[in-house]
Amino acid sequence: MLSPSTLWCCAVASCLLPGVVRAQFGFTFQDSRLAPQPQSFQNVASRSSVDQRRDDPNDPYPTGGSLPTNGPIYNGGLSRDPPAPGETAPGQCICVPFYQCSDGYINEDGSGILDARTKNPPKEEIPLDSAQGGDPNCPGIDQLCCKEPSAVTQRPVIFSCGIRNDNGINSRILQKNMKGEAEFGEWPWQAAILKAENGQVRFECGGTLVSERHILTVGHCVYRSKSTGAPLVVRLGEWDTKNNNEFYPHEDYEVSNIVVHPNFRNNSLWNDLAILELATPVTFRPHISPICLPRPGESYEGHECVVTGWGKNSYRTGGYSNIMKEVKVPVIERVNCLEKLRRTRLGPRFQLHEGFMCAGSIEGEDSCKGDGGGPLSCYRNDGRYSLAGLVSWGIDCGASDVPGVYVRIVNYLDWISYTTGRPLSDFSPK
Repeated sequence: MLSPSTLWCCAVASCLLPGVVRAQFGFTFQDSRLAPQPQSFQNVASRSSVDQRRDDPNDPYPTGGSLPTNGPIYNGGLSRDPPAPGETAPGQCICVPFYQCSDGYINEDGSGILDARTKNPPKEEIPLDSAQGGDPNCPGIDQLCCKEPSAVTQRPVIFSCGIRNDNGINSRILQKNMKGEAEFGEWPWQAAILKAENGQVRFECGGTLVSERHILTVGHCVYRSKSTGAPLVVRLGEWDTKNNNEFYPHEDYEVSNIVVHPNFRNNSLWNDLAILELATPVTFRPHISPICLPRPGESYEGHECVVTGWGKNSYRTGGYSNIMKEVKVPVIERVNCLEKLRRTRLGPRFQLHEGFMCAGSIEGEDSCKGDGGGPLSCYRNDGRYSLAGLVSWGIDCGASDVPGVYVRIVNYLDWISYTTGRPLSDFSPK
């Protein structure tokens, strides 16, 4: 993907994962963080008239993280770690600093605590009078006797579709990001599609989380995997592909079924859409949650939307970003888009399939190679984001007055509902 400060595009590439980890589905992976990172990236040897491969499995991709992430981390419905020394059984009372007690139960998720990752919050930021005189059952004047949460009493975390974390998660205690970089957890529906092969994991393309079981991506990314049976893995919650210092870890899910649109055409990319069904349901977390699908008939022409990914900064010679990028792109009217595309090498007789839409055309601000399947997220009037499109193809990357082309999701709502066996109301509130 390309942005004003750094031209960028998601790429498809080879990656080795940190350490040697065994995934739930029986593959062993080698972690790239223990090996030297590639110093340069491959150039594209050839390309067709349409630069359809906004994801290329032959390009090295700097990625990291272990497969899978199994340890208990913050979530209302997740099992807790084993009790720490001195802990009581769930439901019993234990003396803790008052700021760790919320509504009578120990705060396990850090909500409302400044600098949650610090061992001891600064005393000057916690006024003792807020302890309301302390608890007579506790030795300290700033302590309260607070119950351990249990699976029943622990307050659930409510997630809903299309909720962007505008400023990221805990971004103020992370290093300030460069312009064009997304904050950690800002776009919680962004997915990475990986292929597990010969003890390695190779980045294939982007994807978009739309339910606890389903990922939308482009057909040209996964149709070969469907025919060969090569196992795919979906990574969620990723942000910095080279480091593990994120506030929450990423998670990996095995793909159990690949459904490519029955009318997909690999040469013209018509109906460039696929649904990945996950073997186990996703547990939504602060940095992992779905985007809403658009409502029937919804159009975003004239709106400014956001495309995200980790990609290249030019189609043929660019490098990849370690940190997720974001770029704002205007959605272009169809007639205007067709006119612009016909001025490229596509020629004056080119016809744009009804399943496509266009966005961008500002120089240096575009999706690009490797971004395929990533979301075009558009803000709507109820405060949520809808999945207007998926990155599909383009002519080079970031050229002036040349838009990028996206799968127009609203055209495929009935097929998505039929294929998943779910009503559209499951994917978007009315």
